[in-house]
Parts: sequence; structure tokens; C-alpha cells
Amino acid sequence: MALPPSSTGLQVESIVFPPSVKPPGATTTLFLGGAGVRGMEIEGKFVKFTGIGVYLEDKAIPSLAGKWKDKTAAELTDSVQLYRDIVTGVKDIYD
Repeated sequence: MALPPSSTGLQVESIVFPPSVKPPGATTTLFLGGAGVRGMEIEGKFVKFTGIGVYLEDKAIPSLAGKWKDKTAAELTDSVQLYRDIVTGVKDIYD
């Protein structure tokens, strides 16, 4: 299956995440699902300490869509379960 046509790269701070990557030795290309920075507040100042890019196989979209398609962007952003589903590779519950 081809990569989603809307897949674009993203720059977060000074880190550029390409729209797709092909890991060494892999037969599939992964697309950028999202990226951001992680940090914590230290003495009243937010200190960023890492940048994270999440890359997925194209088959992740239908796998996640069945459960998450009716949620708003805010609901998705605030959902710990969505991120668990992404990390664990949840299968479509409607199969």
C-alpha cells in the first residue's frame, strides 16, 4: 500500500523529521505519524530535553481508525489510550 498522500515532514524546534523513513534492513517504508518535544519544568522554566518522532506503517491507519475515527482532535490529544494503542499496535476491534 502506498504512503498517505498528506504525509509531510515536520520541524519541531531545530529537529527536522522527514515525512517517511525506511529502517535499515526493512522492506517497508514508515510514514511520520507525529512529532514533538519532551521536557519538564525546572525552577519555573520549561526545559526541553528530547525530540520524538513516531513513524508508522500504512496499515496502522485502518487498524486505529475503527476505534478512533469519531473523536475530536482534542479528545485524541488528551487520550492516553490512543497512545497505548499506537505503541502496542492495536488491531482493528471491528475485524
